[in-house]
Amino acid sequence: MVAMMQQLGILYRTPARIVAAQTEAELRDLLASTLRGLYRSLVRYELFVKDERGDLVPAVHLGEGQHETGMKLLSSVKLRLAAAAKDEPGDLSQAHLFPALHAAKRGSLMSAPLLDAGAVIGLCVVEGGPAAPSFTAFDLDLLQGVAALFSLALQRLRSKETQNAHASVEKDLKSARNVQRRFMSQPLPKDTGVTVDAEYLPAFDVGGDFYEIIHLGDGQIGGAIGDVSGKGVSAALVMARVSSEVRRALRSGVSPARVLKYVNGGLTKDVESETFVTASSIRLDARARKLTVANAGHIPMIVRRASGETFTFGPPSGTPLGMMDSEYSDDVLDLEPLDIVLLMTDGLVDALDRPSDRMGMELLLGLIRYAPHDPKLINARILEAVGKMKGTKPLDDVTLVALQLQG
Repeated sequence: MVAMMQQLGILYRTPARIVAAQTEAELRDLLASTLRGLYRSLVRYELFVKDERGDLVPAVHLGEGQHETGMKLLSSVKLRLAAAAKDEPGDLSQAHLFPALHAAKRGSLMSAPLLDAGAVIGLCVVEGGPAAPSFTAFDLDLLQGVAALFSLALQRLRSKETQNAHASVEKDLKSARNVQRRFMSQPLPKDTGVTVDAEYLPAFDVGGDFYEIIHLGDGQIGGAIGDVSGKGVSAALVMARVSSEVRRALRSGVSPARVLKYVNGGLTKDVESETFVTASSIRLDARARKLTVANAGHIPMIVRRASGETFTFGPPSGTPLGMMDSEYSDDVLDLEPLDIVLLMTDGLVDALDRPSDRMGMELLLGLIRYAPHDPKLINARILEAVGKMKGTKPLDDVTLVALQLQG
């Protein structure tokens, strides 16, 4: 009776000690001390947990402290189960009590599962000395109680680890978002003769859209917008490479068609990549009021005249970048003071798609035509419509760049 009271006292104090454990290592040490206190006659004990393949493996080297010893102990449980079940696989989701095998000089054996919603996530096994009295049903009840407590504690710690891992991933993604933003174009100097307003909304934390607006001096503005096939991190990695090459080509001062040909050449040589990029490149001469456009499988840009006239310009003249060798041509448009040029990715027009309006182009043209003649207000009206059509979270990356020729 005294021994039983001591065991119950140990079990009574265990929950408070479990709550204080901050790591699985502390939890395992606590299990060791708890089992030693409960069962004075034990000679071996082990905690098993499921690995990545779903197999039970020793989680802590208790007792003799050897991995092989732990696996032998698990084998003993399985053999005893098979013998009791007449060679059928035993059920480890139930607690088991086996008598001593004196002929084999093996003591009494107990096992109790660690369960999560009925699924086995671990197993606690205790073996007594060969000369010691066999474990009792009361001893098995105690082991089940210990296993249940440690199962809850293990789930709590792993949930905490998962939360910490998610927090770490979110921190990394936030850093990635900041890095990706730095890849995007920087504001133009105020004396360039062009006003720019840009909006970038990735479908995930990072995305595959990009745009570049660069002041080349002497009233010349170079620019590009593109959409990498795919979404998320993989598209963002390709975007980083492509936008860097686009920026280098733009700074060289070549025509938009030559910019696209240069970037396409680098992508098509990468035979291991199956990614392609739709893109448009522009050259805006603010002094001569001329817009030059080349298009690689991208949606055309939209021009809103100061008079209110609205139309598309710059249709594709070659294949998307990275698909095959291709030639691109330049289209030239004369602009007037205060004209607005809008570049966008297909995530925007896809969001406005309706059965009666293929790709939402009619709706988009109407939004631009009747919006106030201001690049920032036009962008705001378009994004408001996108939000109403598809909700606050776009299904694809959305990029919108508006450039207005100053008066």
